Amino acid sequence: MLKVPILTYHSNNVMGNEYHNNDHVALTEDLKLIQKLGLRIITLQQLMQWHKGAADDAEMSQAVVLTCDDGSWFDYYDIEHPHFGKQRSFFNILKDHQKATASTAHISSFVIVSPEGRVELDKTCLAGLGWWTDDWWLDAQNSGLMAIENHSWDHNHVTFHRDFSRDHSFREVNDAASCDYQLKQSQAYLKSQGIHARFFAYPYGNYSDYLKSNYLPKQALGIEAAFTTDPQHVTKNSQVWAMPRYVCGEAWQSSDELADILRT
Repeated sequence: MLKVPILTYHSNNVMGNEYHNNDHVALTEDLKLIQKLGLRIITLQQLMQWHKGAADDAEMSQAVVLTCDDGSWFDYYDIEHPHFGKQRSFFNILKDHQKATASTAHISSFVIVSPEGRVELDKTCLAGLGWWTDDWWLDAQNSGLMAIENHSWDHNHVTFHRDFSRDHSFREVNDAASCDYQLKQSQAYLKSQGIHARFFAYPYGNYSDYLKSNYLPKQALGIEAAFTTDPQHVTKNSQVWAMPRYVCGEAWQSSDELADILRT
């Protein structure tokens, strides 16, 4: 059975300047590995066209898909980190790779949508220097190197829900009102910014049965598929509302471990 891996990164993961603690370093090295193994980077949209039967298996041969989550400035802008120096953005890492190899590069960025939420997350999760705005979304979308997709309104993040007895996962999004809050208004805001998001990535990689099995199959928001962090390859049998992805730092922590995944 034909299988295609989706690899997922977090540009906010800068805890040093080594592979295992910096996703910018990891992505740079992983692109070299992908090239060495003779794999092709395809878009998430191409993968999903194949999944629904609108593309031939031959088009998926030796293919891999790249995604990233949360959508801070580290996705698009080079930033001088206060502790670990200049960090090349995911966007520019892809540009460098494409220029060096003359090969196709692309990544889908799943962004946290709420403007107020990103301001607060910038303070609580980053350096509070305004690194989580949306001024780059449309340029990224129009570049051909990056697609902007939906990662919920506010990630159901502990920053906004300080009752520490709660689960603080996306399993809490389990009724129509909470699903509308996280998905409907985020789709509307993205559209107001000129972004027509087709895909949704579950924050934390998990979900309620109501969201996956009731809300998403019946919604008319333009969302065509949803993505988890279940570490498996995508096949024709993968569930459209629970598509698997491998996450850097969780599913693999070195080039050798990623090579094992890609050779599967």
